[in-house]
Amino acid sequence: MYRLNDWDISADGAGEEDALQNGSRLLTGNGYLGRRGVVDEAGSGSMPATILSGLYDQRGNLWREPVNSPDPLFLSLSAAGCSLAAGGANTASHEQSLNFRYGVYARTTRWHLPGLSGGTMSIHAERYAHMEDVHLLCARYTLCADVPCRLSVKRGINCALRDLNGPHLGNFRFSQTAENQALAVSCATLENNIPLAVVSAFSPAPPAAECQQHETLENEAGIFCQYDFELDGKNSVSFTIYGAVYTALDTEAPLQAAEERAIAAQREGWEPLLRRHRGCWDAIWRTGDVLIEGDDYAQRCLRYSLYQLWIAAPRHRGKERALSVPARGLSGQTYKGAIFWDTEMFISPYFLAVRPELAQRFIQYRIQTLPGAKRKAAEYGYRGAFFAWESQETGDDACSDFNVTDVFTGRPVRTYFRDKQIHISADIVYAIKKYVDYTGDRAILAEGAMELILEAARFYLSYLYYSPERRRYEALDVTGPDEYHERVNNNAFTNKMILFVFETARAYINLLKRDNTSFIEELIKRIGFNDDFAFMETVMPLFAVPRPGANGLIEQFDGYFRLEGCSLETVRSRLKDPREYWGTGNGVAGTTQIIKQADVVSMLALFGDDYSTAVKKANLDYYGPRTEHGSSLSSCMHALLACETGGSDWAYPFFIKTAEIDITGKSKQFAGLVYIGGTHPAANGGAWMAAVQGFCGFSLREGRITVRPRLPKQWKKARFSVIHRGVEHEITVTKDDYVICKK
Repeated sequence: MYRLNDWDISADGAGEEDALQNGSRLLTGNGYLGRRGVVDEAGSGSMPATILSGLYDQRGNLWREPVNSPDPLFLSLSAAGCSLAAGGANTASHEQSLNFRYGVYARTTRWHLPGLSGGTMSIHAERYAHMEDVHLLCARYTLCADVPCRLSVKRGINCALRDLNGPHLGNFRFSQTAENQALAVSCATLENNIPLAVVSAFSPAPPAAECQQHETLENEAGIFCQYDFELDGKNSVSFTIYGAVYTALDTEAPLQAAEERAIAAQREGWEPLLRRHRGCWDAIWRTGDVLIEGDDYAQRCLRYSLYQLWIAAPRHRGKERALSVPARGLSGQTYKGAIFWDTEMFISPYFLAVRPELAQRFIQYRIQTLPGAKRKAAEYGYRGAFFAWESQETGDDACSDFNVTDVFTGRPVRTYFRDKQIHISADIVYAIKKYVDYTGDRAILAEGAMELILEAARFYLSYLYYSPERRRYEALDVTGPDEYHERVNNNAFTNKMILFVFETARAYINLLKRDNTSFIEELIKRIGFNDDFAFMETVMPLFAVPRPGANGLIEQFDGYFRLEGCSLETVRSRLKDPREYWGTGNGVAGTTQIIKQADVVSMLALFGDDYSTAVKKANLDYYGPRTEHGSSLSSCMHALLACETGGSDWAYPFFIKTAEIDITGKSKQFAGLVYIGGTHPAANGGAWMAAVQGFCGFSLREGRITVRPRLPKQWKKARFSVIHRGVEHEITVTKDDYVICKK
């Protein structure tokens, strides 16, 4: 059971299923690392993890995934001869919580002590990932008993990690600094031998009980130290632990850096560190918050979504070595810690509005991984840049040919996400143009973005087919966002995005030539794009652009209207196992009009100015009942288009479903037999899009901020901030009016 308050979410379940949900629900992080919301004594079944951003490893032929760091906050407790763990046999009560105003996790657990006249032992703990010193994890503990007893505390660095496809670390070496009571582990990744170091510094409070420290223990599980306290039934024991994590991607001497950081934190102390951490969050919320009057639940859900975005966003890297936001944030190793189209289409809009430099870094990440995209295109026999569906640090595709396991046979099922979701390159171009339009920063074009755009256009030119019979160019054998229908022809979303790339490439070439920017001529000559440009001009007027029929409907792909027209309930009734994957050739949805997410709805939401309100409404009404919303990306697009067609109240449930997804945990946990749980940063970004772009009608037109109020009936007022062309604006929206003020 969970409870949601203004800035807090709490849960009292202690079983393994609860731990799986709460690991994501109560996640803390700072963009460098993500710490799952489980207790510090949790066993492997609870999937404890400290996930590091941008560090990957592959074990044999298993999936390549992010590295789970050794845990510097590990704690094991026993009293009166009883092991004490949340959910254990002696647990009397247990509650965990997260304050998402400041990213502080807390737990309070009480245990019975059998044989001690009904006595109990309790622990209260708090921890956070420091938002300013991103290599730092801080935890504070207070333990007390209401009867005299001996308390044993084993703390240290746990190296016995659970990986989905590991192990990923080896060559462990242990050390300690007695003066600072600091324990250290150095190790390295197995694939690329990248060094990693973790230090845990222990800072006991003035002892209120007699304490005995045992010798340090080192074994394959890690390095640990045990303390025994004699409690008299009235006093308590308090201590803090400061953990620091560094890799060779951060510094040439990660062990030295981790030792210095942990010991400096130990000397600075809990309260000063917490003040700096809270100050960083205060600065974030001053610009990044959205205030809603009249709807407390929506307010809480939206703020929680924004919190999840901030703890996933890598702020610690400059644009020279940029990172991006994985599809599951830093909540675990699901989806291989890879970067999907989610960042460009659902996450970037929020950061573009409130912290444009972060949106710029996401683009820089794509620029730096352009060589990987060119390698992928060449692998399939194409030219230009075909970006990875699941991108890691080099831009090479981590996506497998077999992403789903059949629930009946246990065999891997061939999927075509890697090969056929060609819209990914266009999604990146879309984000680049949005960034340039919003910020006015054309310099990024000369920093690699223009080359990326031209290489994306070149890829599509090499992919298209010419149909002599139809006298047009077509995109055949593709998969759109609706992954239930693979390998289709002329997917509406994909074709619209391809045309957008061509139009953007032409517009920027002409613009830069008019500005007498010499680099564009040099770039075209260097990459040999002159012939491609001429071919692109030939293709554009003959390209299969999605157009509405007489009834206003746009067919999702060639032949879609000829598929079985049945209800969502009918298709669901055909499942023989609730974990079945609906797509591929054998899936229950593959031969029907039931779709995972509506490609046409997404297209109309993104390119609304190109279509009439009547066309938008006709397609929303048609595709709405046919959409299963099997993707967390789906609901926000329906909300956006509903607002465009005057249906804000109809859009409201879609907004709520998007904003509460990581609170309720009501999302798909398996694709076939593959675990896909974790947080949903794209849905978190989609919640902001639905609230600010949808209900408040915020957009940019011809370089100017525009607002079109269309608040749902539950909302009295909404207020948010944006930074446009270096100037911060506060925008207040009511039912029928709005005010824009410069801050």
